[in-house]
Amino acid sequence: MTPASAVARPVPWPARGGAWLLAALLLAPTLWLASAFATPAPEVWPHLFAEVLPLALRNTLALLGLLAVFALLPGVGFAWASARYEWPGRRFFDWALVLPLALPGYVVAFVYVGLTDYASVLQTTWRALGGAPAGFPELRSVPGAAFVLALVMYPYVFLLVRAAFLRQGSAAMDAARMLGHGPLRSFFRAVLPMARPALVAGLSLVLLEALADFGAVSILGVDTLTTSVYKTWYALFSLPAAAQLAFSMVVLVGLVLALERWGRGRGARSGPQLMPPPRRRLRGWRGWAVTAAAALTLVLGFVLPLARLLWWSWRARAALPEVGEAAINTALIAAATALLVLVLALVFSVLARRSGGDRGVRAAGFVAGLGYAVPGTVLAVGAMWLLVSLEQTSSWLGSLALSSSLVAVLLALSARFLRVGHEATETAFLALRPSLLESARLLAVPPLSRLRRVVLPLLRPGLVAGLLLVLVEAVKELPATLMLRPFGWDTLAVRVYSHTTEGLWEQAAWPALWLVVVGLVPVWWLVRAQD
Repeated sequence: MTPASAVARPVPWPARGGAWLLAALLLAPTLWLASAFATPAPEVWPHLFAEVLPLALRNTLALLGLLAVFALLPGVGFAWASARYEWPGRRFFDWALVLPLALPGYVVAFVYVGLTDYASVLQTTWRALGGAPAGFPELRSVPGAAFVLALVMYPYVFLLVRAAFLRQGSAAMDAARMLGHGPLRSFFRAVLPMARPALVAGLSLVLLEALADFGAVSILGVDTLTTSVYKTWYALFSLPAAAQLAFSMVVLVGLVLALERWGRGRGARSGPQLMPPPRRRLRGWRGWAVTAAAALTLVLGFVLPLARLLWWSWRARAALPEVGEAAINTALIAAATALLVLVLALVFSVLARRSGGDRGVRAAGFVAGLGYAVPGTVLAVGAMWLLVSLEQTSSWLGSLALSSSLVAVLLALSARFLRVGHEATETAFLALRPSLLESARLLAVPPLSRLRRVVLPLLRPGLVAGLLLVLVEAVKELPATLMLRPFGWDTLAVRVYSHTTEGLWEQAAWPALWLVVVGLVPVWWLVRAQD
């Protein structure tokens, strides 16, 4: 008998079935979309095929392709510079380059739209210098959207690839150089292939976030598949067609996930280095060039948007929009989502631990977390379609009007962010070694005292981290809340979107600042984890 099997407690089939039942409930909004094909929408689909989908599909694919390039260049470049070289300000930029993650994409989008519109200082100066109005770079375009999204998403690549470079150390590079390869060839032939799993993981996060993005592309006037789902429901007034289109997006998300798994599997892996890799000092203009590039990226992705929000808020200080009710609504839905997600994540983690790593239970936990890869618009349509179908088949549920209540919002957000909470609880349980519990049991400590004095203190840091991460993600979530909220029930994100659609940049700046402050919490957590 192995040690693992000695301490494993088999989970009875009702518990394993319960884990799969929870997973099915969380995936129900996505899975139920397939039933929409039983409700044809012949009056909508000809218009979609002729006028909407060709442009939306081209824009989506072009956006993903450009964003991959725009995010990989700074992400991989700064990761390599941070892991292998010493240059002026390197320690500062190691954590400062992560700060753009605190800014929601739609906030950066409306800041740059306000900075580059016809009456802005930039365009006014351009015309004063003799530039033609048509010659000014157009931000409301697919390249503009890719540029804006890359400013806030490249840290995903930077964090994961930098960690991979630090783990592999300098062995691969040194071996390639000894074989006669130059620095550039050694990087692409030896170093980068070994970091491919991390690079693919970071890039897949960027692409999935771009597929899910609704606010930034809407503000920038770029029609994508995500905005098409929203317009099909709210402009064409066809929930069945929106559900059918949303299901096609699930297929696209599945393709991205499959490519991500394939890319990870083909990457070479290296064991961790006991000693950190030695850094070569970049002297002269080379070191200052890296510093200037890092500073420019940080200014464009964090400093300039934050400064503009502060300036707009200060200029409108005498008539700042009222955000008290929206802030309370945001706190309520985010707290409810975080608590529900944490409870569900604990259920999956406890069942997996008590089963000794039972594959069925772990598979249920993994499947339940797939909603994180599904765009918020898709989950919103799925939740609405599911609740409407239930209300139509049950007079008792129909009297509750669940589809027009916060239950729909809570269902979509819980399915979207369970993976975040589950990964945090799994990490927390790694600190709960069986030897500690056995020692407490041998000392005749009562079960409740073991829970209070041993278990909870060890789990608390990870659980708090998971709670905070889910809380912040729910605060910033826009499409699901926008599409499912009851009439007149606004959050901070909805207020920002409502003001920006009317071009009221100063009114949108104040609620956006609150979102930025909340978004700094997980960034601070990530920065602390790097130290």
